[in-house]
Amino acid sequence: MKILVAVGSKYGATREIAQAIAEQIAERGFDVDVADACDVQGLHFYDAVILGSAVYGGLWRRDASSLLRQNVEELKDKDVWLFSVGMETVVKPGQPLDESDGFAGLVGAHEHARFPGALDYDRLNVGEKALITALNPPRGDFRDFEGVRDWTSTIVQKLEELAFA
Repeated sequence: MKILVAVGSKYGATREIAQAIAEQIAERGFDVDVADACDVQGLHFYDAVILGSAVYGGLWRRDASSLLRQNVEELKDKDVWLFSVGMETVVKPGQPLDESDGFAGLVGAHEHARFPGALDYDRLNVGEKALITALNPPRGDFRDFEGVRDWTSTIVQKLEELAFA
């Protein structure tokens, strides 16, 4: 079974999560490719796709959302999981959903997971620094790799079921 883990990441924190997902799946013997969403030339080679993106203001990065939108019909015929990474990715009761929830329904994803991200103020450009200063979110690395491993374990279990069905 051939698996693609594609990711939209600006500063690399989300890419590191994608890499961790891919490594865990590969450890179970699956053939896994990891790619930036902007570099994916096609999905036809893959049996399953795990697509994730950094989230800014409730929106996925353009490269990841474009990959999904341009391949909706093909993704509907594959096993798909989505993940979002950002500083405000945990949805509280009553909070409106962001575009990635719509993406999950659009392609019939098994699941859409949300993980906290990292904010390194020193790596931001001038405009981003101005916005961050105004919003004053927590700064630092809040990524939950144990949560990522747990989520990936559920994916591996499903992939094993599919591969041996």
